[in-house]
Amino acid sequence: MFKLSINNVSFKYVKDCVIKDVSLEFKSNDINVIIGLNGSGKTTLIKLMAGIIKPNMGKVTINDENLFDYSYHERSKMIAYVTQGIGVGEDYLVEDFLSFGLMNTLKFFESPSIESKKRIYDAAKKFKIDNFLTRKMNELSGGERQIVSICRAYIQDTKILILDEPTSALDFKNQHLILNILKEVASVGKTIIMSSHNPNHALYLDGNAILIDNGKIINSGLSIDIITKENLSPIYGEKIKYSRDLKYNEITIGK
Repeated sequence: MFKLSINNVSFKYVKDCVIKDVSLEFKSNDINVIIGLNGSGKTTLIKLMAGIIKPNMGKVTINDENLFDYSYHERSKMIAYVTQGIGVGEDYLVEDFLSFGLMNTLKFFESPSIESKKRIYDAAKKFKIDNFLTRKMNELSGGERQIVSICRAYIQDTKILILDEPTSALDFKNQHLILNILKEVASVGKTIIMSSHNPNHALYLDGNAILIDNGKIINSGLSIDIITKENLSPIYGEKIKYSRDLKYNEITIGK
């Protein structure tokens, strides 16, 4: 069982403090959605947890050990990270790009085994991208590249999966594809941490929600308790509306 913790973490790029004395704890089998407006600190917080940047104060730990005491290779076996968007210049075949998710299990210059290649194909089929494994990454749309990037992180097979706005480039159909896969992944003992500007994602995933505003955690807990008009109005404005459909509660913005 893996436990990722943030202990009194603060971070600033130059002068302004972007993350301000944040403490959080994430456990196995949990889906956690960090909700906030653009510029609220979501991406910076995600990068701190993924080990992309170091905090100026406080510590990020895995099982109570400082994250940065682990080597990059050791971290790659514990945490898979998906950035908000990948560049358009990649000349790799999709299949080759997905195989990078296996690098933490291979020895230097070792090629993927037949079993590993089957794992890539099975994952591609799950993500519904098996029909363009032989296409190049720079031939794909932004949404398709994002799905491939998420699939690669899935293939990495870590205990913790951290995603920065994973559905931002996706249409409605593919948003639900990714959200449902994340639900399935969490159900087998993995920890999912993702950021989103859309409160409905937290409601749909039915896990935990963390509200962030101006670098501070405003509220956190079960999504059904946190994603309410009362909690969201101070962040999103008074035009927040609340409705219900057959699947999940829905938050909307009024005109």
